[in-house]
Amino acid sequence: MQMRSVVFGSALVPLAITAQVECSTGRYSNYDLFDSISVETVQFGSNTPVSGQGTQALYMDVYQPVGDVLPNRPAVLVAFGGSFVAGSRADVASLCIAFAKLGYVAVAPDYRVGFFWPSESTTTKAVMRAAHDIRACVRYLHKSVLDNGNPYAIDPARIIVGGVSAGAIGALHMSYLDESSEIPAILYPDTAFTGGIAGNSGSPGYPDDVLACWSMSGAIGDTLWMNPGDEPVVSVHETGDDVVPCYTELVEVLGLPTGLYASGSHDLHLRAQHIGLENCYLEYPGTGHVGYLNSDPDFSFDHVVKFLAHQVCNEDGDCGTIYAAVTEVETTMPLAVAPNPTDGVVRMILAEPGLVQVLDAMGRTVFSDRMPQGLVELDLSRFADGTYSIRSIGSEVRSARVLKSAR
Repeated sequence: MQMRSVVFGSALVPLAITAQVECSTGRYSNYDLFDSISVETVQFGSNTPVSGQGTQALYMDVYQPVGDVLPNRPAVLVAFGGSFVAGSRADVASLCIAFAKLGYVAVAPDYRVGFFWPSESTTTKAVMRAAHDIRACVRYLHKSVLDNGNPYAIDPARIIVGGVSAGAIGALHMSYLDESSEIPAILYPDTAFTGGIAGNSGSPGYPDDVLACWSMSGAIGDTLWMNPGDEPVVSVHETGDDVVPCYTELVEVLGLPTGLYASGSHDLHLRAQHIGLENCYLEYPGTGHVGYLNSDPDFSFDHVVKFLAHQVCNEDGDCGTIYAAVTEVETTMPLAVAPNPTDGVVRMILAEPGLVQVLDAMGRTVFSDRMPQGLVELDLSRFADGTYSIRSIGSEVRSARVLKSAR
């Protein structure tokens, strides 16, 4: 993947520079800052492979700008995609080079991939393997600062995780699935063996703190794992993504149903907005998957770069939602829903086929399904009493607030 067709110039940054001056030089936003990048491969951990037999070594490729003398640089992890069955560190080399030329230490980590027959259990385990391995890589970076003389000259307070597609999913779960109480019930029998939230992939006992999370076409299993005070997040996604859902929908792997629901970028950013989490979301129309990295690489990548520059420079990076080449536009036009209040079934007329969602008062998507044009019904009786938002998403977005109350 060719990110940019520009010639990068070189620059040196003074030693012992303050954070304010560091960012005022154009570092983290100037694509012409460095023109030469070094790469080294390091083992950061190991764990049981997908096959369940033996031990798999886990490596990371570390990209650094040559000639950079800044002693404490932010590090950004770039995890590859491949539906958890394929992919490699080399797949994200162009992204890592682009980050390194901006002045970051870019890290492309391994995570365990391999064929599995998709189901709720196997797919959840695949996601957790990725989260465990990314978490171990973060711990290794902290360890390298604390015990190994900081060989990569990183600032442990400014480690960022992210990735593309499956890599983004792993990074999102590493960031927000961070409490034992949040572990999906289907994983309970394996928790002792797999190491719970922390995992067993390396550097146990070291910190796993990260500054922010970035996602290109990622998703999360439950937006309630996102809480006030969690890491800021920036995302890019296509509304009709046919691989990783942009909204909250059933998940398929290699075209096979898993029985799992996941919330893509659109809905996880609704949750972020609801809880006041600093966030920035770029949305594209279309049914492609990460197609913007081919059709609009400069703007989509720059969207992530600008947000992360604000984070590492301790500036406000919140920008809400941006719609690129808009075909779907938020509208203030209401959605007529009756009866309201209700103790069960509500009815509405959809002007076009589209996605219908129900969000609870916490901003969590509790129902999501595609429905036809015309009169449709929703049964809210299984939900707790309270106020819900109902949204129909097509060429327009219409919404209504409904009070569900037992009579």
